[in-house]
Amino acid sequence: MANILLVDDEEALRLMMGRQLQRAGHQLTFAEDGQAAVELLLNNEFDVVVSDMKMPRLGGMDLLERAKVICPEVEFIILTGHGSMENAVEAFKSGNLFDYLLKPLEDIHELDAVVARAAERRQLKRDNARLVYELENKIADLEIAKVQLIEMAEHDSLTGLLNHRTIHTCTDRAINDSKIDQLAVILMDMDGFKAFNDTYGHPIGDQVLKHLANALIAKCPEHSSVGRCGGDEFMVVVPGASSKDAGVIAESVKVHLHANPFIVPQGGRLPLQLCFGVADVRTAGRSAANLVAAADAALYESKHRGGNTVTVHMTTGLDDNDHVQTKFDVLDSLVTAIDHKDRYTKKHSEDVTTYALQLARALGLSEDVYHAVRVAGLLHDVGKIGVPDSILRKPGKLTTEEYEVMKGHVTVSALIIHGLPRLSDILSAVANHHERWDGKGYPNGVSGSDIPLLGRIMAIADAYSAMTLDRPYRSGLTPDEAIAEIETCKGTQFDPELAELFIKTMRESRSACAQQAAA
Repeated sequence: MANILLVDDEEALRLMMGRQLQRAGHQLTFAEDGQAAVELLLNNEFDVVVSDMKMPRLGGMDLLERAKVICPEVEFIILTGHGSMENAVEAFKSGNLFDYLLKPLEDIHELDAVVARAAERRQLKRDNARLVYELENKIADLEIAKVQLIEMAEHDSLTGLLNHRTIHTCTDRAINDSKIDQLAVILMDMDGFKAFNDTYGHPIGDQVLKHLANALIAKCPEHSSVGRCGGDEFMVVVPGASSKDAGVIAESVKVHLHANPFIVPQGGRLPLQLCFGVADVRTAGRSAANLVAAADAALYESKHRGGNTVTVHMTTGLDDNDHVQTKFDVLDSLVTAIDHKDRYTKKHSEDVTTYALQLARALGLSEDVYHAVRVAGLLHDVGKIGVPDSILRKPGKLTTEEYEVMKGHVTVSALIIHGLPRLSDILSAVANHHERWDGKGYPNGVSGSDIPLLGRIMAIADAYSAMTLDRPYRSGLTPDEAIAEIETCKGTQFDPELAELFIKTMRESRSACAQQAAA
């Protein structure tokens, strides 16, 4: 029950009310006047104060005011034999009064009921305060957890660097920031990391990755964004930097790693070497896809040159020693880089080029268009460089979400090849090679003759190649089976006239090859 402080200068009345409240189960403390009550309130905790109004030294109204300061949460009940409406109004105006009773009480049990309600309200206040306190703590814990989850969602758990998604988000944000005139990207990975893992084990390999991360943090500018893209691949986004500036940063990382080798558990010093690829927006274009793709191609070039090398791709050529490359050179490197990620893609692109050129020749198209078809065939899947390896190399059917990601390669391809000669024809082929004659294709769902001619040509060549090439999860169809499938889908997936011409040319080509083999 409740802890009650009973204040009254009449001892007999005080004892009588005290016995009654004790019978109700309450714990009682007595005070003969307001001054004694103040001293008790200063040193003890009470749930309810029951006080007479007229008392020597300190009366009930003054005690009420003092109690508001000392223990504002306590419930206060005034008993008076000199009650008036004015006194009652004044008492309730204090805001700290639970009830106002007149003496003598007609029924002593009335006091029991009032004190019980006051004690109940005091308990409710206490419970409410506890719940508020617990809720505030829970909210604080949730805020901490939220910060931690954001940190975990944005950072690599091993190195503490930004993760793959976040570093690419930083690139997009910087690209779209009109205040950033120049922007460079550095891609890098460790030479021979697999062999190192095989020799020393993955736990030591993890320590090596942390060592590399610390080197990047130490040598990259504070305003740059540093991330781990996966495995031993890292990426740095440097706002305000040119390729030349970024190349200097990459060289400084090389020097730092040479001066600070990794110490293996046995005590040996292991020099760490990285390959670097660098690109900037002035030469790769103000597109995140272009920028990262160009840096990726430069990185692959560094690997091709033997490792521990910084390759600055698509430089301005202002210095005689700079390595200048055309847009075609870069895109050819991108195709090679895709082949490094997925062997199927490059072979597929080469086959698509062959089949598309065969159909273009049969149509009697001009040499300029013929050249555009050749370029488009090689580059039509270049956007797959932006598709995660887990999707690109998945040995089985893609989920709906994964398929949506894969479909995005068409748009990325179109963005990457922007700026090539014969751009209109090349874009027509690349951007529309997954459209269907019946309008059920992607990315735009156009149909019939609204699909550009080169897109319709590329669609047939792409489908035939995809059907006849082996994949990890299935064997390719035979040429006859693939031709039969083209026959079945003409008028729905494919332009019926082009499909018929393609079937004819493929049969003639196979027949000629067979005759040559027999001869």
